Amino acid sequence: MYCKMIVLDIDETLLNSNGGITDRNKEVIGQALSQGIKVVLCSGRTHNAVTEYTNELNIKGSNQYIITNGGAIIENMQGKILYKKMLDNKLYRSFFDFVQMNKLHYNVVDEFGNTYTSTDDWIDKYTVLQAFENDNGLYLRKPNDLPSDFKIIKAIINGTKAELDNVSEKVHEKFGRDYFVVRTGDGFLEISSKEGDKGTAIISLADRLNIDLKNVLAIGDGENDLAMLKVAGKKIAMGNAVPAIKSIADFITADNNNSGVAIAIEKYAF
Repeated sequence: MYCKMIVLDIDETLLNSNGGITDRNKEVIGQALSQGIKVVLCSGRTHNAVTEYTNELNIKGSNQYIITNGGAIIENMQGKILYKKMLDNKLYRSFFDFVQMNKLHYNVVDEFGNTYTSTDDWIDKYTVLQAFENDNGLYLRKPNDLPSDFKIIKAIINGTKAELDNVSEKVHEKFGRDYFVVRTGDGFLEISSKEGDKGTAIISLADRLNIDLKNVLAIGDGENDLAMLKVAGKKIAMGNAVPAIKSIADFITADNNNSGVAIAIEKYAF
């Protein structure tokens, strides 16, 4: 494979179980960058929660890119937005009515990484974690407290695995036809634009850079990585990936605690 772009999920892929990047991963990613290969972090996280890792990996400049919010935003490392898929206020209000009716915990995120929720009892730990990662504050607001044209990047239902298992089918029935619905990890069931998934974003970025998709290497572990692996020329599943990812992979690398990213890059990119 002649590799021109490497696309990496962050959580449980680039990061180990302690939330860090192994020295071997850093070294091999640095080698890829030095050879002119684009290294694109592609995550459900927002801007602030991604750039701490691009800084650590020395991914910088106007010709390097990140994909954030699950694929809804593409920007270069100087902050120029190249691609953005928002959800309108109508969806936000419909989503709010749905979570109120079903007594669910939730948050929504705007294009700037601000986190919004409202509650009559307590704020769940997943919403607090979302706001902490976004590093832009947590606001207690209902739709009527915000402008009528207020738009969001994604809407998130929070809960335990059992709670999300219980409501998942209902969410897909309500929103799945018109929007992209996916579990992004423990505690998070996300709704975003149909064109706001990782696969669509990779297609858009590759086209912008005149890179053939067959020259794209994608590495991931979770359900929200399926779309990006499906479009990539070389599909890599982490050793700790869910079965659906492993089933479509060209190669299953080591897990995230054993530098699976570095092993895959060395095998297919150089």
